[in-house]
Amino acid sequence: MFTPEAMASYAVAAILTLINLTVSYLVLKRFLFKPILKLLRQRKEAVEQDLSQAEVRMREAQDKLANAELRLDKSSQEAADIIQTARGQAEVQREAILSDAKREAAGMMARADGEIDRMRVSMLNEIRDEVADLSVAIASKVIGKVMDEKHQRQLVDQFLDEEMAGRQSVQDGGES
Repeated sequence: MFTPEAMASYAVAAILTLINLTVSYLVLKRFLFKPILKLLRQRKEAVEQDLSQAEVRMREAQDKLANAELRLDKSSQEAADIIQTARGQAEVQREAILSDAKREAAGMMARADGEIDRMRVSMLNEIRDEVADLSVAIASKVIGKVMDEKHQRQLVDQFLDEEMAGRQSVQDGGES
């Protein structure tokens, strides 16, 4: 089976195979592995650079997000302060309007009371004059002679004053 010639041919084939493999390895190493390794190193550096840039951008984005959140919180606080101030001003304005309205209503009531009093006095004077004229006319017809109008008016005024004083004291007693 293994003869010396066969062994020699196997040895030569093994040596040639080793030489062929070594030459192939050196050729592949020189023309294939070096460019591929160089390309892989470049790709690795590019990926590492992209990752570092991504980390920098991520930190910048986080900083911007934190800044935006701070501004949003600040804006929310300012809005709350503005609303609170507006509510306070509205309350002050409401109180001022209410006090003005109350003051104006009180003034109107006072003017109305004064006008009522003036009208009552005016009406009483008119009624007194009419009653005096009527009483003079009635007395003239009853007595049949003309009395002195001045004297008659004094009697009527005295009578009405007594009546008004009596009614006033009754009203004052009833209101107490």
